[in-house]
Amino acid sequence: MGQPRQQAVLGILAMRANRVISRGELVDAVWGQDPPASAEGGIYTYVAGLRRVIEPNRSLRGPGRVLVSSGAGYVLHLVPGQPDAVAFEQDLGRARQLRKAGDATGAAVALDSALSLWRGIAFAGVPGPFAETERVRLGELRSAAAEERADALLSLGRHEEVVPDLTAMVADHPLRERMRGLLMIALYRCERQAEALRVFTEGRKVLAEELGIDPGGDLSRIHQQVLTADPALAVPEGPVVVAQAWRDGDVGGAAGAGPAPDGGQRRPRPEDRPTPVPAQLPLDAPGFSGRREELSILRAMLPAKSAAPGETAASEPGQPDSAQPDSALQDTAQTVPIVVISGTAGTGKTALAIRFGHQVARRFPGGQLYVNLRGLDPSTPPMEPSEALRFFLDSLGVPPHRIPPGTEARSALFRSLLDHRQMLIVLDNARDVAQVRPLLPGAPGSLVLVTSRNELTGLVAAEGAVPVTLDVLGDAEAYEMLARRLGQDRVAAEPAAVREIVAACARLPLALGIAVGRAAGRPKRPLTELAAELHDARGRLDALEAGDAVTNVRAVLSWSYDQLPEPAARMFRLLGVHPGPDISLSAAASLAGMPRAEAGAALRELTRTHMVAEYLPARFTFHDLLRAYAADQAERHDPEPERRAAMHRVLDHYLYTAMAASNRFSPLRSALQLAGPQPGVLPADVADKDQAMAWFDAEVPVLLALIAYAEASEFDSHAWQIPWTLGPFFNRRGRWQDYTATQQTALAAASRLGDTLALAHTHHLLGHVQAQTGAYADADPNFRRSLDLFRELGDRANEAVVLNGLAGMLERQERYPEALAVALDALRMLKAVGHWWTQATLENGVGWLYAHLGQYDRALIHCQRALSLHRDSGHRGGTADTLDSLGFVYLHLGDTAQAKAHYTRAIEAYREIGSPFGEGNSLSGLGDALLAEGDREGARASWRESVAILDRIPHPLADEVRAKLSDLGPGEPGRLTGAATTAR
Repeated sequence: MGQPRQQAVLGILAMRANRVISRGELVDAVWGQDPPASAEGGIYTYVAGLRRVIEPNRSLRGPGRVLVSSGAGYVLHLVPGQPDAVAFEQDLGRARQLRKAGDATGAAVALDSALSLWRGIAFAGVPGPFAETERVRLGELRSAAAEERADALLSLGRHEEVVPDLTAMVADHPLRERMRGLLMIALYRCERQAEALRVFTEGRKVLAEELGIDPGGDLSRIHQQVLTADPALAVPEGPVVVAQAWRDGDVGGAAGAGPAPDGGQRRPRPEDRPTPVPAQLPLDAPGFSGRREELSILRAMLPAKSAAPGETAASEPGQPDSAQPDSALQDTAQTVPIVVISGTAGTGKTALAIRFGHQVARRFPGGQLYVNLRGLDPSTPPMEPSEALRFFLDSLGVPPHRIPPGTEARSALFRSLLDHRQMLIVLDNARDVAQVRPLLPGAPGSLVLVTSRNELTGLVAAEGAVPVTLDVLGDAEAYEMLARRLGQDRVAAEPAAVREIVAACARLPLALGIAVGRAAGRPKRPLTELAAELHDARGRLDALEAGDAVTNVRAVLSWSYDQLPEPAARMFRLLGVHPGPDISLSAAASLAGMPRAEAGAALRELTRTHMVAEYLPARFTFHDLLRAYAADQAERHDPEPERRAAMHRVLDHYLYTAMAASNRFSPLRSALQLAGPQPGVLPADVADKDQAMAWFDAEVPVLLALIAYAEASEFDSHAWQIPWTLGPFFNRRGRWQDYTATQQTALAAASRLGDTLALAHTHHLLGHVQAQTGAYADADPNFRRSLDLFRELGDRANEAVVLNGLAGMLERQERYPEALAVALDALRMLKAVGHWWTQATLENGVGWLYAHLGQYDRALIHCQRALSLHRDSGHRGGTADTLDSLGFVYLHLGDTAQAKAHYTRAIEAYREIGSPFGEGNSLSGLGDALLAEGDREGARASWRESVAILDRIPHPLADEVRAKLSDLGPGEPGRLTGAATTAR
């Protein structure tokens, strides 16, 4: 088929067969937004070359029959089912319909047919943005089809048959959690439980190393079911949709489905899924010892409840179970018990809280919440209460659109969710009382542990918190700590050396842990030598400069650091200049410019010697004293250009990974053209949309810190490009404050650069977030400045995107004539440049605006065109929006049957993609249609369901629907028809 670009022309013509494709669309498909001047001439050449291959017997001037010129473009005439990619999608669609109808056997046959059409990677070696988009889209559909085939066969009891295929697929796609979960189920049903568990362990390791995240709730749930031999995993007696159960959190059946209000069966919704049980305690500290009295106080604070099976009631040998301090400490049956663990740096406050938490975790069936409030972190500012509350609400399964914007509202929702729920809440490294108060539950049943260097006397006075103040370890406790880590015989053999080590470390657990970690790695070396080295290290420091305790810690750090191998020492120093609160393995490798294996070895050495902590799998952090010491060593030993080069690499790591993640869940957005990454940068691999969101969720504190660093350190390109990648994520999560703040930073950086393209993008995104939050007076000038800049650049595609945003803002202000004029300008522009994927959204927007101006015939034309384009592109959200618009248009044309049909399909589409606002909005429209044909009770049922959904979000549209219910008057007792049936 000729050279690669000729294949690219054939690709778009074949995938859009029997439709006219303009030359502008072809140019854009082959070259993207920056085509050469000769591009259109190249299209003529490639089409002529294709005609010679496709129709070799056609005369030179004779008309084509297969590849035909039509106006300003071309059309490739193919019979239905050509090419194979189209036939594949048709078979996949047929399989899904059969599965929906309960025919698992027919679905499996259709999926076999679909997958048999593949002959390698789609569009392999074909250049251009269209080919790249199709390559990714079709590859994702292929993986999904393979998963659905395995799902269908599992539901038919054919688990042995799917194991080989799933094993190969998991090896090819190690980050796809659904695929891995299906393999675990198949292995379990083949009585290969150990192998199923190993599949989970390998997946957890891969996710940690590649993305720095834990497995999702569904995969973790299957892991737990395999561990406990849950009967729900048994071979089903009849066909069961395993994939549906996977989505609903119950692999034994279709959990979440159930009777509709009218007695019918309703589809499960996202909000029907079980609330996740968080288990967020970090890894327990090795070698913990002593603190018996403090642990006894903590046990006395447990809410009144009998001990759970398997609970560790006592932490130390010989500690009696009945050891309880005075019961006057607190009446835990009537209040929320709060403990404030305070003490100077390095006394082991966090270690005590985490150790106790692991001992009593089973006493809290609601789970454990943990957050590091970063009260005195030298590299990042303290966490705001609103940010901590967002993290907790996310952990408790609250959808982003239901998380309110203000701290007070978030705190109220948090308290409501914890009512009648028993949870352990650990608030680590608190700065002050104001940071803690919004994070406290309101009803008894939970226990709160707060750690802080400050005593937080306000909590003691007002909330009745019990103070537990930690001092350094006693001599016996320090000795015990060494004996546990080094062995009783080794410690007993050199008592004088042990006393010197304990004294040199000032009995501080942090310093002792580092010293013991170093000694444990040299089991044959006499402790007297270690004691002498510690003594010499202390003498090299400026004693009394910051107090004895700190001086002793610095001495231990200096001694331990001096014995690190150079790769580990360099990694330690560079971690001190990284501004984020933690770091993943791949980011650390990029920071140091090391291969992943060498970086992993350096981090393992640092973890072994307690210089850093692996608090989650493949995520590392360290104590603020260690961080400060590492930064000091970096400044002493690494010249400023080397430190800056390290930060350049880590900024590139996050920029390139964020760009890939952003593209995963916003694939039709035109990507930025980035300069190549620095040598040694290892971006993380993000396989799909879910992992992209998980990566952003895990890394957003780091990304925010890096943006601030980039702004302060004159990395201005990163200071605007990283916020650009975050825009869709913040929009999806509703993080308007972060969205606004980062775009303001981006705008300042773009201004310093004097970069017209950067300014155009940042003005656009700042206008977008301002419009989303109702700040129209601020949004309007940003939109218009962005338009001017894109026009100056001649970037008509992005100009049209900005016009679309401006039209949306005007529509929300009910300025329909102005909005229509702007939207029509954008639509004409997009048609000229051939951006069909954005054109679909604008076609629907224009139709919607015509409808609000009473021009329903024109509205119908545009919305039907939009529906066709959205279906061709596979954009489910756009399809749902357009179906809703068509329901509105048909209702006002008087065709209530079509209105009901389109609203019903919109409702189903919104449920499938998990959009509760869309579902509630379309239910409101369906009620209007039912009322128009005289079905008052049907309208009432639809509106009631709409209000229930919109109140859960919450959204102000609920009040409008509630007003319609009020106008309708009381209903007939016991009758519920119409909407509840129609919408199903």
